[in-house]
Amino acid sequence: MSRNTEYTTPLQGTPYYVSTGIIQAVDQYGSHFSVGEISYQRFDDQNFQYVISPYWSMIQELPEGIFAGIPGIDLEHHKEHYYRVNLTPSFVEMRTPGPSREDLWELLEEVGLDYYDRFEWMLRAGKRCGDDNLIVVRKRETKRCYSSLKVEDLDDLQPMDRVSLKEMYDISGANKELIYVLFRLLYSGASIHIEHENRDLSEHERRTMLYLLRIMMKYSENYSSIRQREGIIQAKKEGKYTGRKKIPVDRVLLSYVAKEFRSGKMSEQEAMKKLGIPSRSTFYRRLKEIE
Repeated sequence: MSRNTEYTTPLQGTPYYVSTGIIQAVDQYGSHFSVGEISYQRFDDQNFQYVISPYWSMIQELPEGIFAGIPGIDLEHHKEHYYRVNLTPSFVEMRTPGPSREDLWELLEEVGLDYYDRFEWMLRAGKRCGDDNLIVVRKRETKRCYSSLKVEDLDDLQPMDRVSLKEMYDISGANKELIYVLFRLLYSGASIHIEHENRDLSEHERRTMLYLLRIMMKYSENYSSIRQREGIIQAKKEGKYTGRKKIPVDRVLLSYVAKEFRSGKMSEQEAMKKLGIPSRSTFYRRLKEIE
């Protein structure tokens, strides 16, 4: 058996311990989209394995730019499950503290752990890695039932949940917000019950609506972009356009934060908050300025 096959051939038998998280992509608005599961399984003979299971039906419904793959996993093979046996996958290593890290116990204490468990720390911390837009949240053991839906509930929806609506469009908000909220609700995978018709939305209806909403979202983004460009051109003609103002950042503070962030002592979110920078792209542009 080759070394590669040894690490990717699933263990036989029943694990005595299983912990599962849902991998979510976070878009530019801070909204979460479930793209797969990752499980950590321990066996009686002290062997262990990680199992990564992409949500293929959901991934193919996502608009471009939200999901760029799972680090360390070749999704071109389109497998139902990817195994890493007796080996911590790079996806986990990238977003968790290693056993030799100096401030390890401080980080464990921050999430309420008094023992070292990389996977459990990842589930509790919910942190992103600087190289991607993915987080991992704990998969619930029981489903939640929503008799109504608020925008703030959308990030908590998981595929096993159930949402009841009087009508399919029984969601408040402006047109643009409504389109986005409907898309996220349909995409969540949660079952949707329409009370007025006393039935659940079918999978065919869900896919059709997702397709139409993706087109509408694309059109809305393009239209907004065109209107913005037209406004800039007109403002330039009138001598009123000065461009986007650069967020002022203290150079000394920037150097300190950059050092702490690159050494792993400060998370991406902590660094951005320290600098007062709300955008990830702006944050990384500022880091390049002092390289």
